[in-house]
Amino acid sequence: MTKLIRISAALLLLLSTSFALACDYPERPAIPDGNTATKDELLAAKGAIQEFMAAVDGYLQCIENEEQSAIAALDNPSPEEIQRRDEMLNKKFDAANDEKALLGEQFNQQIRLYNAKLKEDASE
Repeated sequence: MTKLIRISAALLLLLSTSFALACDYPERPAIPDGNTATKDELLAAKGAIQEFMAAVDGYLQCIENEEQSAIAALDNPSPEEIQRRDEMLNKKFDAANDEKALLGEQFNQQIRLYNAKLKEDASE
């Protein structure tokens, strides 16, 4: 019976921690079309992208803290369980960092288009 109470208490702690820390992935900002965007629109997008990058870093810190709390709440987790949880956390980190890199590259492509348009307009 004592083991059941400990498991129930650990589950309650885990669930309350999850609700308290609820890590929400930030919303991805829109990237304006470099062929039609103004300088001000691109600068605003740059700011939104920088905020997104910082918010993703905050999200990653949050899920790491949440996972550490969840593992601490487990009663004698096996090495396999810890490894499985670590692999899942690494996949989340990799996906978030891939998204940051992709967003940065997509924005840079639009900047290149914008600069090419400026150069073309100047030569006319």
